[in-house]
Amino acid sequence: MSITHSPSDYTAIAPNYANGFGFYTDYTAVADLLQVPHFDASATYPTRAMVGAIIKKMEGIIDDKLKRSYRPIVTKKEFHNFEYRNNPGLTLYGGYVGFIELKQMKVRKVVSLLVWSGSGYKEIASAQAQIRLLENYRDMHSIILQLPNSGVSFELVAENDLTGLGNDEFCTTFGVKTTTSDLSSLINEEFPSTSQYTGATAAKSLTSSNLAVSDFFFAQKEEGNGANVLISSLLSGDDGSDCVIKATIKQSCTTTNTSTTLTVADSSKLAVGMTVEGTGITGTVTIASISDSTTVILDSAATASGTNTLTFTTTDSIPTVCSLTAFTDKDDMKRTGDYWLLNEEGRIFFLQDYPYHTRNSVIVSYIAGNSRVPSAIHDAATKLVAAEILRHDDQSVLITETGANISTKEKYDILKKEAMDTLSGKADIVYFIE
Repeated sequence: MSITHSPSDYTAIAPNYANGFGFYTDYTAVADLLQVPHFDASATYPTRAMVGAIIKKMEGIIDDKLKRSYRPIVTKKEFHNFEYRNNPGLTLYGGYVGFIELKQMKVRKVVSLLVWSGSGYKEIASAQAQIRLLENYRDMHSIILQLPNSGVSFELVAENDLTGLGNDEFCTTFGVKTTTSDLSSLINEEFPSTSQYTGATAAKSLTSSNLAVSDFFFAQKEEGNGANVLISSLLSGDDGSDCVIKATIKQSCTTTNTSTTLTVADSSKLAVGMTVEGTGITGTVTIASISDSTTVILDSAATASGTNTLTFTTTDSIPTVCSLTAFTDKDDMKRTGDYWLLNEEGRIFFLQDYPYHTRNSVIVSYIAGNSRVPSAIHDAATKLVAAEILRHDDQSVLITETGANISTKEKYDILKKEAMDTLSGKADIVYFIE
């Protein structure tokens, strides 16, 4: 039975592991259970960050034991076979042709649903954009993902110099497929699979106005085409179709005050309609026409003379560098649409659009995890974290032995047993009915 809220739920969910806050518990609850002063950012051992690391580890152990999660977990490119359950021509109104059973239940959002159409995979979920890298992709300066209503922009900067590669940039040094992998890792804010080439030692991270790019977008390389990156919006329904994708390129240019003529380094990588920004350019200025290999005409005159590096931005394409496809709503998820979903069971039913073949014909990326943290899970997580701290304590810094109470080992054993007993009673039982 589905429960969306209980007065006993753990509600102080503000995950920040570096500050001691997790999805299932936090440093204050652990300290209270151990009956010690609250952990400090630097003056205690363990520190809040250390406790946060233990919380993160214990949450993973809990998820593995329960075979489900109470925090949002992204499952990427899960392959499924498809079987016809009903004759498509005889399917009743609102019925289904066939269905697949996802490995995770409690599905929050289907990010990508690819079905094999006979010649390629067709996307039928989410609002999605696409960027394709072309032969001169290393000339690209950045990709910009913007939220609806002229909202917050996330700029993903390209870097061709490994010595200057930051965790908030993607590497263009090695090749197209490595670049698209690194770009996907940046959008998803995950540890890059390209680390053996780039030397990355930490997960990618990109924030803007205190918002994280991975909270709003999800990226994956197109199946069978390593030069294409598919970017899905994580906003609800068709809201993501109002997101904007842009690409930028920079060139050394010479402006002349009050003149619309702009001298550029290479006009073959520019296009009519691109916006121009930088020193000597005021207001919204775009390229009106291209005269020759080094000359373009602006729709407004420059406001100063000089040679400066200008930025050219487009929502369409940069010739020979990259091509963009705008965010488009591909989702028709409803009882009489392309597909419909039973979130609690993790089951997707196909009606209008479905695979033409059976074997490995569906690829799903989705976010799963219960939206509530029951008190039992909070209790078990707190006890496991406390037990782990006891296990590593040297009996002189945090937990002292007085001789009047139970020993540290006994405390550890009790906490660990109580936590595991609680979890044993919370595991899901899944029945498969043919």
